[in-house]
Amino acid sequence: MHLKLNEAHVKALRCPQCGKKIFLNGEFTPGEDMIDGKIACEKGHIWEINNGIPSLVYPAIRPQDAKWIAEYDEMAESYDEMVKQYNDFLGIDLMKERARFSQFIPIEGPVRIIDVSIGTAANFMALYESFKNQMGRFNLHGMDLSTGMLRVAQRKIAESNFDVSLTHGSVFNPPYQSNFFDIVLHTGGINTFSDIHGALKEMLRLVKSSGIVIVVDEGLSPKMRETEKGKAIIKANNLFEARPPIQFLPEKAQNLEITYVMNETFYQMVFSK
Repeated sequence: MHLKLNEAHVKALRCPQCGKKIFLNGEFTPGEDMIDGKIACEKGHIWEINNGIPSLVYPAIRPQDAKWIAEYDEMAESYDEMVKQYNDFLGIDLMKERARFSQFIPIEGPVRIIDVSIGTAANFMALYESFKNQMGRFNLHGMDLSTGMLRVAQRKIAESNFDVSLTHGSVFNPPYQSNFFDIVLHTGGINTFSDIHGALKEMLRLVKSSGIVIVVDEGLSPKMRETEKGKAIIKANNLFEARPPIQFLPEKAQNLEITYVMNETFYQMVFSK
């Protein structure tokens, strides 16, 4: 199973080492089925394509982050079933909660969206369920450091027969053009990042001045923290003790809105530049 490395995908990319534009290398042309091969930037930095997914990770990943990536690789095939435990644990329907993302989608016109930690593509699967008859207006991109998660995402997207350009890349140095996306989305992960400020700064770099960044992760609302249920949730999983990382927001971030979703167990930060 593989994807086409098409013009829309290549146009969005930039070299993570030097920031220059990316081109298909040598024997390939846009639109071909790219299973394995190479792409190169204007300065000649070469990047591998494996099973249709370009790998543009630079610099090397820090040990703290590598530990989490290894865990995600190991659980990738069973991840979707594992997270269903949240439904009972938190009293939610996780896929319906993900579908709330549709409130940020413009009513009409083309939309460029990137999920910078796409995981198993659950957010885009929810988007597909909400916009089945409108998928042609979406230019969707997904990036992750876990190759295991990307393989699962690739399979699910192919089975549902809609297009997402997948890239193996780092949220600390995303290999994408600046000011390119209407919506930059990140759910579930930033609490464990080694450089939260750096990740948020890069998310803001990717979004257009007219766009928004949406960041969601475990973190109980102040009200929920005081309840017996909230205390039990934190005792069972201390990630829910996290608070919105507003202290790490880049200086250029504006119009910050913080709400609590999923029964007030996850924080949601929305901001622009």
